[in-house]
Amino acid sequence: MSRASEYLFVYGTLRSDIPSSMSKFLRRRATLVGKATVEGRLIDLGGYPGFIAGGGTTKGELYRINADQEAETWQMLDAYEGVSGLPSEEYRRIELEVRVGGGGKFHAQTYEYQLPAGNKPEIPHGDYPPFYRNNPDHRKFTGND
Repeated sequence: MSRASEYLFVYGTLRSDIPSSMSKFLRRRATLVGKATVEGRLIDLGGYPGFIAGGGTTKGELYRINADQEAETWQMLDAYEGVSGLPSEEYRRIELEVRVGGGGKFHAQTYEYQLPAGNKPEIPHGDYPPFYRNNPDHRKFTGND
């Protein structure tokens, strides 16, 4: 069975098909295992997505963090997501089961939105790239508009 700290599931601005500096950072420090899905849904937080575990399917990618850079990579990712362990933060890092195309299952970590979702709209089909391409606020957040 996989060790969850080796693997990261990404669903938003860290995906390889989203042109952001952090997605490039991740690709230098991890290996793409493949396209993947998890149970959960994506919501629009104005300039970036939020993931909420359970109910629905979210599409993304699974990465294996390079062992020799694991601690530093998690530290940088936590800083990017604003995660230090406080309950008042937008995100927290959680462990979940990830399904990779072809039927493989992995235990991985991801970043979950932990504040009340309220009336925030759901991102259609749990798939961020099509939403990103058609949303100037999201492209602006990654510096691409």
